[in-house]
Amino acid sequence: MESSPNPDLFKIINKKGQLKQLVYRNTLDSLNLIKKVITDMRKDYQKNYAADPRAIPFIQQDRDEFEVQLQFAGDVLIFSMHTNIFEFSRYHEVMSTSYIREDKNRSYCGIINIYNFLADSFKYNRVNDVGYLIGRIFVNKDKCYFIEGKREVGLLYNNFGQEIFDEKAVRQLVESAIQY
Repeated sequence: MESSPNPDLFKIINKKGQLKQLVYRNTLDSLNLIKKVITDMRKDYQKNYAADPRAIPFIQQDRDEFEVQLQFAGDVLIFSMHTNIFEFSRYHEVMSTSYIREDKNRSYCGIINIYNFLADSFKYNRVNDVGYLIGRIFVNKDKCYFIEGKREVGLLYNNFGQEIFDEKAVRQLVESAIQY
């Protein structure tokens, strides 16, 4: 005799699946906003420095749907979206915020990693050169964000639940990553 699956189980997996799809779309939208801001910055740079023969490179390369690279001078920043959705550990500091306590689904986030490499590592194909993870952007179902990171990158963005990952926030983030 076959037993029927618990109908609540199907509700639970459907609800969680829809939540994760929403977070995925928000994270991909956030990466696309990063790409747009970098494109705008590159255009501004070219407009201001195209005639200067001593100008440093300021080059954007969309490596694929989930990654964008920005080279300036001797550095390369890579913004890379992880394609899975994660939940903060119950021990993470954001889990104690009222924002998460009000709605536990807000703790599910997509991640965009920010790496810094030396440009010569790419130029000379030095595959053993180490890049540094300088920040991780966490984006949730509400498009609110939290950033863990080094110095300037991590200090500016720790008000999870209070700000949306919009063009202004992205520009400030990219500028901070460049300055880092």
